[in-house]
Amino acid sequence: MTKRLLLRAADARDVERIAALHVASWQQHYRGILPDEYLDQRAWDERLTLWRQRFAAASPPWVRLALWYGESVGFVCLLPDEAPERGVYLDNLHVLPGQQGRGVGRALMAAAAAEALRVAPGRPLYLWVYQANHAACGFYRSLGGVASTPREVDTAAGSRALALSYQWDDPSRLL
Repeated sequence: MTKRLLLRAADARDVERIAALHVASWQQHYRGILPDEYLDQRAWDERLTLWRQRFAAASPPWVRLALWYGESVGFVCLLPDEAPERGVYLDNLHVLPGQQGRGVGRALMAAAAAEALRVAPGRPLYLWVYQANHAACGFYRSLGGVASTPREVDTAAGSRALALSYQWDDPSRLL
């Protein structure tokens, strides 16, 4: 990491910041995947509620916030116990529109991989991404992720979309 980029642990005080990053990323990358009405009118309240609940839990999730010159530009969230038989689940990786290409996503992936290795050595790291999110799919492929066959999933908006799972059998390759 450079002095421009800092990754730090997120906590309950960051809930609004994380929800804002989450929604901004969805509004940029999920147009045509999720309904515009959902992205523009309901996503904020739903993401804010989700992040408040997560950080209020007895065991809050592992979340790292990316700061570029002190400004929040992205975050990553792991849920290691979501499906332990499958591996360590990377639930969210979002970088603000206009911030890609600076190494923020790679730094967040490396931090998530290091944590996955710490909490579950020998287990793969995996995530789900909408197949129509071509930029994200390209990013995960460039990091050596192996894609699954597409499958139809329920979305946060209550619609259906095709998703792929990307997996890294050896998360240390992301370090």
